[in-house]
Amino acid sequence: MTDYQKLYTGIGRAAWGYFFIYFDFNINTVSVIPSFIGYLLFLSAINYLCDEERDLNLLRTLVTILTVWHIASWLASFASADLDGMLQVVDIIIGVVNIYFHFQILTNLASIAAKYQPEDYTLDQKLLDYRTLQTIMLTAVIILSYFAKLLDGFGMFVSICMIIVYLIAGILLMKALFDLRRCLPADT
Repeated sequence: MTDYQKLYTGIGRAAWGYFFIYFDFNINTVSVIPSFIGYLLFLSAINYLCDEERDLNLLRTLVTILTVWHIASWLASFASADLDGMLQVVDIIIGVVNIYFHFQILTNLASIAAKYQPEDYTLDQKLLDYRTLQTIMLTAVIILSYFAKLLDGFGMFVSICMIIVYLIAGILLMKALFDLRRCLPADT
């Protein structure tokens, strides 16, 4: 497999990883599009892209932790159990690991975009902007989850607004990654 084919495959897997992270459809309590598949795709993307961005190797442990957590959470959902909120310390650790992982992988993907995008493209800056927005949103979710009882009805309004912004940002992020993948020659 050539270097361009590795880049093409790795960026595509990262884009599809975000699909599984951003979109969650449930039947009863069980997710039909489980997020752990997204993290497995991120792990695969790291394997393909680590020659281009060596810092991605540092994310293997974090993505493995997130994968195991999301598998356990998905399996618990079959018993109508929710791991979120069971142990506050674990929730905070997983939240921080999640924020750092996405911040760093998007930083690395923006660096790849800067190298391979055509001159008139701004995919690198778009990825950095989406990275910042995602970091703010994930941080806000963690903070709001602890103050949800105090916010009552207003909290529901804020949550709905955040979900809408989060989904729009996710779609734009995936589009930017697929645009980046189109910038690469797949057959070279």
